[in-house]
Amino acid sequence: MAEYIKIGQIVNTHGNKGGLTIYPLTDDAQRFFALEKVYIRCENDYVDYTIAKVQLHKNMVLLSLQEIADMNTAERLKGLYLEIPQAEVRPLPAGSFYIFQLIGLDVYEKEQYLGKLSEVLKPGSNDIFVVKTLDNKEIYLPALKSVITRIDLECGRMEVKIPPGLLD
Repeated sequence: MAEYIKIGQIVNTHGNKGGLTIYPLTDDAQRFFALEKVYIRCENDYVDYTIAKVQLHKNMVLLSLQEIADMNTAERLKGLYLEIPQAEVRPLPAGSFYIFQLIGLDVYEKEQYLGKLSEVLKPGSNDIFVVKTLDNKEIYLPALKSVITRIDLECGRMEVKIPPGLLD
């Protein structure tokens, strides 16, 4: 079974003809213009929808799907996620990674195992990597090249250099 990646969450309806307001879970909301289909997980199955129209409004995506023609049908989808098969994600430049690729990496400082990357926070100027330690504590690392020194997806490993005072 194909793995799916969440690219947006349905937060509201838009208009009375079944339009949807989407909170994008991507750094590039323009990517919605290149999509032909999206998938929505309903219970344990994915349903595919054909994109009819895309608009950007402020920080949201306004989306019309061919299979949804009225507000009542659209209303039932609120809170669900738009997803695409992992195989359809856009390639990134060298040295860039999708969050789904990073979650679960083992994190080391030199040869000391710190824990697993459990979450990526996006508070503003730079991302924060949350590392869950073996004793269930969390280490918050700024996603800076001076801190994240190496990412090896094949080995499932991230190497870091903890800034002085961060763990005090």
